[in-house]
Amino acid sequence: MAKQSKSESTQKPSGFDLDKLIPQKFHNLAAIGLIVLVFIIFFNPMYFGGKSFQSGDIITIKSMTSYVEKDREGFSLWNPYIFCGIPAYATGTELRWWDLIGNIYSYGKYLLGQVFSVEYAMHTINLFLIALTSFFFMRSRKADALISLAVALAATFSTGIVFFVFVGHITKMISLAAFPLILMMLLRFNERIKLLDVLIMIAFMHFVVLGAHVQIIFYIFLTVAIYYIFYFIKSLLGKDKSLTKQLFKSIGVVVVSIIVAMLMSLDTYASLWEYNQTSTRGTKSIIAQADEQKSEQEFYDYATNWSFSPGEIMTFIVPSYYGFGNTTYQGPLTNNEPVQVNTYFGPMPFVDVAMYMGSIVFFLGLFGFYIKRKDPFVQFLGVVVILFLLMSFGKNFPLIYDLFYHYMPFFNKFRVPSMILTIIQISFPIVAGLGIMQLIDLKNQNDLKIEKPIRILTIVFGSAFLLSIVLGSVIGDWFISHIQSAGEKGMRFQQIHTWMADTFRTDLILSMFFTFAAFGALYLYIKNKLNISIAVIIVALFILIDLFRIGSRGAHYSDDTDFKNIFAQPDYLTAIKNQKDSEPYRILNLKEQGLGSLSQNSNFNVYFLEQDFHGYSSVKPRTYQDLMDVAGPTNPTLWRMLNVKYIAVDKPVQIPGFTEIASNPNTVVYKNENALPRVYLVDSVATLPSLEVINLIKDNSFDPKKLAFLEAENIKTEKPDSSASSKIIKYDETLIQVEVNASGNNFLFLGDTYYPNGWKAFINGSETPIYRANHGFRGVLVPKGKHLVEFKYEPKSFVLGKYISLALNLALIGLFIASILFSKKHKAKQ
Repeated sequence: MAKQSKSESTQKPSGFDLDKLIPQKFHNLAAIGLIVLVFIIFFNPMYFGGKSFQSGDIITIKSMTSYVEKDREGFSLWNPYIFCGIPAYATGTELRWWDLIGNIYSYGKYLLGQVFSVEYAMHTINLFLIALTSFFFMRSRKADALISLAVALAATFSTGIVFFVFVGHITKMISLAAFPLILMMLLRFNERIKLLDVLIMIAFMHFVVLGAHVQIIFYIFLTVAIYYIFYFIKSLLGKDKSLTKQLFKSIGVVVVSIIVAMLMSLDTYASLWEYNQTSTRGTKSIIAQADEQKSEQEFYDYATNWSFSPGEIMTFIVPSYYGFGNTTYQGPLTNNEPVQVNTYFGPMPFVDVAMYMGSIVFFLGLFGFYIKRKDPFVQFLGVVVILFLLMSFGKNFPLIYDLFYHYMPFFNKFRVPSMILTIIQISFPIVAGLGIMQLIDLKNQNDLKIEKPIRILTIVFGSAFLLSIVLGSVIGDWFISHIQSAGEKGMRFQQIHTWMADTFRTDLILSMFFTFAAFGALYLYIKNKLNISIAVIIVALFILIDLFRIGSRGAHYSDDTDFKNIFAQPDYLTAIKNQKDSEPYRILNLKEQGLGSLSQNSNFNVYFLEQDFHGYSSVKPRTYQDLMDVAGPTNPTLWRMLNVKYIAVDKPVQIPGFTEIASNPNTVVYKNENALPRVYLVDSVATLPSLEVINLIKDNSFDPKKLAFLEAENIKTEKPDSSASSKIIKYDETLIQVEVNASGNNFLFLGDTYYPNGWKAFINGSETPIYRANHGFRGVLVPKGKHLVEFKYEPKSFVLGKYISLALNLALIGLFIASILFSKKHKAKQ
């Protein structure tokens, strides 16, 4: 029966009435208060318990604070502390005071950090903004406060989003926080475009690009492009000329918004664009260039390492289907002591957490796609979800991924195809919320066709819950065989197979129970046994309990005091600093383990303002990486050439030319007596292809003091005599001054990264060419006589971008204020 009588349909169950408890005008405020409360509960160990998270990325963030905060004039654009020098924008250490709108966010984050004793707590503001923007998106779709709250919490605490806080992926969250508001504005533009809305859209777009995480930004822009393609097709098929016309206006506004937003961060993106051309992301390795086919395959393999797989869709329902990721084992194998272990055995190299949005959200989302299948916006999100899911498969479904990889600009620069699932983890809660709204509408319209699917789903999940209990041992045995089928990965967990199987079985039981309870509450609402407020509260509570349970599994806290203590100056650095060198030098930690070492560098030594020969970044200078790929980091010729004066090792070693300066049972520090200064005059210059130069370095078959190699330039030099000399009188991030006494046309070698986009050389104030020497470093030709040689870093793109950014910030703020004042004046006249 599709209809019911009016008296039956209007009968309301007694119980909780939100409007009586909280007046409607305070619903938003109350919901925000609840979001704050939920954050306090979830992050209580960090907010009030003195706990924090530790990861390589979080340590890297902390490691860079000394460089960022140290006293210096102006704004430093160059980081000399890793990889022999790298643009500061490539390490995320820039301070952009001229971005006035961006600083609203920055100061808000800073103030949050002052509220709590744990400094890292400030970064939870990014997660809070995702909750806030998701909430207000749903409110803009006419959802009530409870449904909007449920969607906001579901989007925020899905593991694919919340784990960014756990591991320090801060910039991704900044862009994702603006995503729901971008969707809101796109829908609003379908109806009407007002100046104030345009200004708001520009501000939102600016926050999308603010974090400069290009991959997430690309996915958001791609979603916007799909939106317009979908709605244009819909308007043309429906012959809706008014919609077509409005879409043309809308896309014009959005394009302008993106352009203005990008220009407001032009200093960042111009610098990143320039650096990309010389980085590991934008240039093939010197080895790969010799073999084009191998090069293409290396690039593809690099890009698709973290490809999701069809089987991993099961982690949307049961997070431990492939073992989960970083979790805590506590049992007989560890004398009941908690030990962190990564239990993932799926096809990707490793993961931190499973991509779990909550089984309730997943099935409610599917239900929403079904019940709202005629809604154009839901159809659009359906296209996005399907396309992005297929793209996330990467090499596991090349039909779709390869189209983008080969033909979409910039796409082949990205890695981790599974990262696109973050868009899905925000989209699914939205569709789930829209589905609940549609369920309410159908009930209010006395249309009971919806009762049957809700009843069937409740029975299905209830039955699955009971079966998962009854067949527990069978399920456990199957899961152990599932682990074993993973081959070598599965064998690593042989001792904890039973424990992993128990975890999977518990997750399955609870997943089915929570989903059964949620759909059961909605069914009772349909049958007038519960009012809608109670039903939504039940759904929201079970979503939260489920996501808290799984999210907490991936949250590994440690004492913030312990975190701070790891930045106590190690013995090897104390020994090096005690040498009181007045000229620049580099260090290299060759200890097998520990922060600052090759395997766990995290830019740790930068914290102590020591220039590390190694470093950590996902975008290294290509020339540096070429040297590491061919010659390796433990090469005496490299150490000599590039001013590596001190090395730390675990135990005594015999290296010719090295003198021990300190030792203890765990560490020995050596001084490299063969290390050349940061600048020196070279006896002669020759021309040789870079790969041959690197192989000479690898074989330790040339002396960099006697010979420097250029790849193409052919210049005439003279051997310095005994009167020739060079001495650094100032070494700053962006200015290096050298006093040179040349006995003829002498070649001056500087062991810092060659970077043509901004570095210039001057001899007595007159510009002179900088040559790329020994594959990746700098050299200049100095004429006979005493001279002041200066290396200055003054990238024009940054200076131009900085002032364009400032001007646009001021213009946008001015227009925003004028628009509000005009709107108030207009209303007053009415």
